[in-house]
Amino acid sequence: MKRKRLFTKRQQKWLSVPTFFLILLTSGCQSDGHTENVPAAADIQEETSQQYHSDLSSEDCFLCGESKGTALPLYRGQENIGIIDLNTFDLAPVTINRYDDFGKLIEKPENGSSTHITRTGENGFFLVVSADTNRGYARGHLSFDKEAMLDIDQAASYLCADCLNRMMDNCWSDTPLNMGVIDFSTREIRLFEEKIQAFTMNDYYISCENRIADEEGTRNIDLLIFYCPERYQD
Repeated sequence: MKRKRLFTKRQQKWLSVPTFFLILLTSGCQSDGHTENVPAAADIQEETSQQYHSDLSSEDCFLCGESKGTALPLYRGQENIGIIDLNTFDLAPVTINRYDDFGKLIEKPENGSSTHITRTGENGFFLVVSADTNRGYARGHLSFDKEAMLDIDQAASYLCADCLNRMMDNCWSDTPLNMGVIDFSTREIRLFEEKIQAFTMNDYYISCENRIADEEGTRNIDLLIFYCPERYQD
């Protein structure tokens, strides 16, 4: 089936900007290479996109359900994010805010920084992350198969239709990568895309510059993540 694209709040914001301002902002984003690529004014038009289907119920959904058989329940509700593979639902936490074994936030300084390494096995991903919990940021390096793209059928085996379409509505491209970021507090997922070098997601700024794939066929992404909640709120 086809449907009219339901623009997200982030995309609707651009639709309300006058054309000449949009062109200026677009050229500015392209020059510094550290913000999301925004479609040119001529490209913003009424279009249709696929309505993605899933047979999974919300109760069985790995994201909005109980997430049985996954590591997600260990981190759910934390003010932290993780790196996730939507083709396998393997995930690894990025611990910028520390929690004790009972899920309580540790509001004490940490001596130095901590480094965590995750390798999910054959055809999986490799992630190394060093976090400075005192200053609220993390650096990381993510490696995975350069040919790996999102398999929508595989993603539909983990996500209900609502969660699947919400995730895809956050993509500028119809062909995102299989890897992305999950917010453990809001359960939102944002996939990495080849032409997006940085984006904001709730309380986080995430730089995700793609490096040229090496001779072994591995795609590499350098990560710089800042936990930066709004300072001034109404």
